[in-house]
Amino acid sequence: MCSGSKAWLKTGCAYAWIVVGLFAATWVTSAGADRPDVLMLVIDDLRPMLGCYGDTRIHTPNIDRLASESVVFDKAYCQYAKCGTSRLSLMTGLRPDAIDVYSNNERDVRSFRKRRPQAYSIAAWLKQHGYHTQSFGKIYHDGWDNAGDWSQPSLPGREREMWEVIDESDPTAPTKIADRFACPVMQSPDVPDDHLFAGRMTDAVLQSIARTDIDQPRLMAVGYRRPHLPFVAPKKYFDLYRPDATWLTSVPLPKAEMPLMGWFNSDGYAGAASRFGIEMPPKPTRQQAMDLNGYELRSYLGVAKRGPIDQQTQIDLVHAYAACVSFVDAQVGRVLDALEASGRRDETVVMLFADHGWHLGEHSAWGKMTNFEIATRVPLMISAPDLAAARTQSIAELVDLYPTLCELCSVPAPSHLEGESLVDSLRNPGVVTDSHAMSQYTRFRDRYMGRAVRTSDYRYVAWFDSSSNEIVARELYDHRTDPSETQNLAGEPDYNIIRTELERMLTRSLP
Repeated sequence: MCSGSKAWLKTGCAYAWIVVGLFAATWVTSAGADRPDVLMLVIDDLRPMLGCYGDTRIHTPNIDRLASESVVFDKAYCQYAKCGTSRLSLMTGLRPDAIDVYSNNERDVRSFRKRRPQAYSIAAWLKQHGYHTQSFGKIYHDGWDNAGDWSQPSLPGREREMWEVIDESDPTAPTKIADRFACPVMQSPDVPDDHLFAGRMTDAVLQSIARTDIDQPRLMAVGYRRPHLPFVAPKKYFDLYRPDATWLTSVPLPKAEMPLMGWFNSDGYAGAASRFGIEMPPKPTRQQAMDLNGYELRSYLGVAKRGPIDQQTQIDLVHAYAACVSFVDAQVGRVLDALEASGRRDETVVMLFADHGWHLGEHSAWGKMTNFEIATRVPLMISAPDLAAARTQSIAELVDLYPTLCELCSVPAPSHLEGESLVDSLRNPGVVTDSHAMSQYTRFRDRYMGRAVRTSDYRYVAWFDSSSNEIVARELYDHRTDPSETQNLAGEPDYNIIRTELERMLTRSLP
């Protein structure tokens, strides 16, 4: 949250984790009895498509139960709508410009950690201050785990766990890891939950919760990979839904006044397209961009590689996404039940959020990797001892979670953090703070950087030429009248004053 001028086992699904700490040898002792346990549940690619966020079609009773016990943030935002960067930012409490990692290239992560060795992750921080830290599933991006963060080896799943699919010739056989570009976009096998990694991982989480031999406060980070592609979940979760065309977006095409770089999210998939004999133009026309948009999705089997995605396929995709959300919800319910049964629920901070949102056809995009509300807004709920359940309209950022946990766990925050604690909003949810959220995303091989600021009423995006730092395109959306962000008002004279003010916010935040 920017205030004022401030800037395991084998198979996978969503992700969760927790962070808190301080680095000083005097603190490396068992934490006091007043320090709560922490359970962080983070779900991959989850937009606020949940009952507790007003979606009456979705079946998420367990997350909704947690929301009824939590402070729910209606306006929470990631800093970068891609998992690797978003998670590294969240875990270290640094914004994307500070970590200087904008892709899922492991080399860049190694470079950052070498360059900023004192930028301890929240898990490492808590560990150094008396917490027993443990992770399950996808916490960092696959392959980016830092062993030093954890008190015992993490359990992220087998290599390339993301592409776990069912052997369609024998669905009851053990799952397999498919070739990335020969992977079906969706599957609904009639199997029990623990046939898939998310179910087996949850079994391991429950065993850990039941342990009685740990005399330290605990940080348990639980990371579910779904609903990340491919959309694979047991058939019983598909059977919860009978979607039709009314489930599809009402804004399937970008308006002409929207800059192409704002909504075209396939520019990083030229290699994927070439595998199917398709050239990804370095400077696509508007029609080419719409024909090729959403290539993260198109690169899986079962979706048109270019051109319109037919309506029934779109319905099937939304159906499969919803089924994966419900599959994860069921696992969250098992974890919450086990925590309750352990007798430690009332002494535990429980935090659930996503790394970023996800387009389901909005503005012709599928996937993430834009600066739109639909890609940057995330569900966020925090339950903690002595906090009353409520909702708040105060704006939160994922980079704020690190200092928030430090305060909730009575651990001094390290000096490198760039977010702000949300504890005031947790204690006074009805008081809407003067705050805004910053997000960003690169386009066309880092030639441009789109920087977005979200206030209570507006979203403004400026696209900077990375060489000259000049603004080459602008977007402005008025959420009071246009929550779906369909009308770009950046060129409207009536909005000159607010556009100038928001642009100043962005330029003041430049590195």
